[in-house]
Amino acid sequence: MHHSQIIFLCSFLLVLVGCHNNAHLRTQKILNPGEKAYSGSGVLAMGGIDESYDGLQNTGVMGFRGEVSMLKGGKDSEAGPYFGVGIGDGGPGLILGYDYRKYTGQSSGSPKKLGAQIEVNIGEAGQTFHLRPSLTSTTKRGRPFYGGVHGLLAVGNLMEWADFEWQTVDSSEDNWGNISYDRDWHHIEQEFDYRFNSLGAGLTAGAEFLTFDNNSIQLQVDVSLVKNSFNLDGEAAEPPDVDMENVDWASWDDGDGEERWGSHDDELMPMVTGSIGMSFFKPDPTNKESFEPLPSPSYNTGQTQTQPVFDPETGEKISGGMRFDPETGEAIIETQFDPETGEQIAVAQEKQKMSYDEIVFQAKNAAKSRHNRATYNAAGVASCFIYPVGLPVAILYTESGVASNMNPYDPVYLDLDSNQKNQYRHAYKQEEKQLRRKSIYGAEGFCVGFFFFIMMMGEGM
Repeated sequence: MHHSQIIFLCSFLLVLVGCHNNAHLRTQKILNPGEKAYSGSGVLAMGGIDESYDGLQNTGVMGFRGEVSMLKGGKDSEAGPYFGVGIGDGGPGLILGYDYRKYTGQSSGSPKKLGAQIEVNIGEAGQTFHLRPSLTSTTKRGRPFYGGVHGLLAVGNLMEWADFEWQTVDSSEDNWGNISYDRDWHHIEQEFDYRFNSLGAGLTAGAEFLTFDNNSIQLQVDVSLVKNSFNLDGEAAEPPDVDMENVDWASWDDGDGEERWGSHDDELMPMVTGSIGMSFFKPDPTNKESFEPLPSPSYNTGQTQTQPVFDPETGEKISGGMRFDPETGEAIIETQFDPETGEQIAVAQEKQKMSYDEIVFQAKNAAKSRHNRATYNAAGVASCFIYPVGLPVAILYTESGVASNMNPYDPVYLDLDSNQKNQYRHAYKQEEKQLRRKSIYGAEGFCVGFFFFIMMMGEGM
């Protein structure tokens, strides 16, 4: 591998591994009661640790992470759990957390979200608890930008391994009076415990693009100042209990034990974090109110269009429907006779039932009209940036068919019977999956191709 490629890969990996974190990406939209928001995000943190200190640095917090979360809206608040995997200074780890935020200022027309995320980071070095209180403005369609302030508190009981090396010198005299020195190197790995805590505060700014009512794409930047403290049980890591007689040289990892493995407090350190993610909204199934204005029927099968008919007293949908003359707008009436009296009665002509091919045609057209290619292209690109978490999450999302954007209040769908609705849903989701595959996998393929292009350019240098 060429020198330029080694520098590129090392720089790339160095940027990816963060030692601290100050960001959580959540939708800033006010959720309706019972509405749920499912989110996936990637977070990349830089800074927050004094890199010039060659000693204790592991905070136990995953700075480079991927998260999935669920929020459920209440009357004036939202709450839900989240889960993540990440990489910190001590290697990979798990993230388990809970999010709660209360809606404030709704009567003023400028609602805000006040709350906190509390999580535990579980890694090889131990567990660290992380609390992030925040106050942020909200978003809605036509108002994508938001901002706010946040605080940071992290506390952990962690463990570190240190290598202690020493050299012994033994002298011996032979029969002719010559003295020789036998030098032996010794090495032992020792575990010691320490406590980590961190305090900080900062600003949040971002944008959430609500392209459709049932999903959004979000970008966010967090900037903070943090102060870290690392405390051992003693003033410094104690040397192992070894016989130090005839020891010529001893060291902790080629460094001074007092400085390298001692307790210390960092100065205020800056930390900058970039986040990208998507949210998918699912309305409360018990709430029949449409999420958006009902579109007019789009199908044209060569037959007169039918509209659902509702009882004026109960408001319930009446099975069947009336047909109208497309030129005059008058109801088409057919003549029927009472079988007992023989008198003529007027009855609205029953509508003709849609065929299976027509149902599939309408479902595929609806899926195409609601598919936002730019949004899913962006999701594919984002999955590459949060490797290795992003790629499997993107595949799972695409192939599982979760968070479908089918509109359950489409008049075409509402006018079908239960068996036809099953046919419509199946055809819609099949078409939706094909469209998502083209957009997401196509974007990921472009990212992989671009990466290899950069590598080939590096070889030519």
